[in-house]
Amino acid sequence: MMNRVRTTARTEARVTPQASPGLKTLARLLTLNNEELLKLIEQELEENPALETSDEERVRVVAPTAPLFISLDYDASGRDTDEIDYDEWLETRFPTPALDLKSHVMGQLRLSVAPELLPIAEYMVESLNTRGYLQANVEEIALQFNASLETVETVLAHLQQCDPPGVGARSLQECLLLQVESLRSAPTPPYDRELLEITHAILSKGWHEFSSGRWDTLQRKLKLDAETVERVKCFVRSELQPYPAANWDTVEIPHELSPVQEPDIIIRASQQGLHIEICGVRYENLRLSPAYLEQAMRLTQSELRISPDEREHIEHYLNRARIFLQALQQRYQTLKRIMEAIAQRQYGFLMTSDPRFLQPMTRVEVAKIAGLHQSTIGRAVRNKWLQLPSGMMVPLDVFFDASYRTAMLIQQILREHEGVGKRLTDAEIATKLAEMGIEVARRTVAKYRQRHNILSSHWRERQRLVG
Repeated sequence: MMNRVRTTARTEARVTPQASPGLKTLARLLTLNNEELLKLIEQELEENPALETSDEERVRVVAPTAPLFISLDYDASGRDTDEIDYDEWLETRFPTPALDLKSHVMGQLRLSVAPELLPIAEYMVESLNTRGYLQANVEEIALQFNASLETVETVLAHLQQCDPPGVGARSLQECLLLQVESLRSAPTPPYDRELLEITHAILSKGWHEFSSGRWDTLQRKLKLDAETVERVKCFVRSELQPYPAANWDTVEIPHELSPVQEPDIIIRASQQGLHIEICGVRYENLRLSPAYLEQAMRLTQSELRISPDEREHIEHYLNRARIFLQALQQRYQTLKRIMEAIAQRQYGFLMTSDPRFLQPMTRVEVAKIAGLHQSTIGRAVRNKWLQLPSGMMVPLDVFFDASYRTAMLIQQILREHEGVGKRLTDAEIATKLAEMGIEVARRTVAKYRQRHNILSSHWRERQRLVG
């Protein structure tokens, strides 16, 4: 007799921990910057009748004209120990906003393309995909604008000379060739000219063999030895980028390209040290509605007889207001603890604004110092901007992303070493960084430069000439 195997389905009830409404509200508030928080407070005041603020404070909450500074050093009376200089804050010069890839490329084309051809250039730029490749063909564009193929090809040539090298390519072969041609055209190429010439010959005349790995056939076709082909293979793999816009997917913004907006946190220096000011509205400026509190008290004492729906309305909105105020208070305390932890390690940078004083730091390290969870640190620093005593604006992520430090140092090197008619190449920038003790390859410099919207030497010179 064959044995029968019985299977029994057993259902287990598992209880999944659910975050409380207070934690959910706090998590939401932590991710908001000052401007977004003000909008949320305005919305909450409109939707929740149990939450209100005094008449003189409401104007500041709903339509602020200047940030409300809060110093962590204040006396018992609640007044800040340092006088707030609003004129100084208003006179701070904020740099121009950062550009995305398409704006970055279009800005270059406006310097090189004839005005009557700019519509074609704009169409091409809008046809770039997230990797920097052109998704429209020349014939379609010519028909679209009733232009000749030669005219469209001329605009395409200008596009393919833009930074980042390889942008506007229509294939991987064309992308790599554009990058090699960019290196060849440099006044002082960062690589051996012979290597660049051989690489160009292989990519243009032996592409099919090179891309398919038929090395013996490639050597015979171009009369090259195995060692030379191996050098080209290593060069292509290490120094060329298959996707020219890969580093533009999530653009990070250095201090010189910070958006025109209010800071979320301000650091001020005084003889006593650093003072941390959390900008925005404090929880003390909001309160529970006295009318709703009175009705709730009368309900608990059975002095008020109302319908179940009215009772539910009062309890719902009072509870919602309490949760919101508690989360707002916790947000302030969390940002305070995080900034105190950062200030302990980054005192030199905060005082000088010199990126050379930035210390390597992780969110885990800050979480341990502040006594918070790592995910809380991640939410709190997201999309927040810090104003240093010098007036410089930096994102809070600057303390946790090494690319920011390198990008800021690149900006510093360009300011110090670029004079009239002299523009440093990526290789020369890498050499300057090495003198500072930061060993990075030329390609890494190019990657950070592109990621942080720093123009190449060619386009920096064009920008200088145009003014």
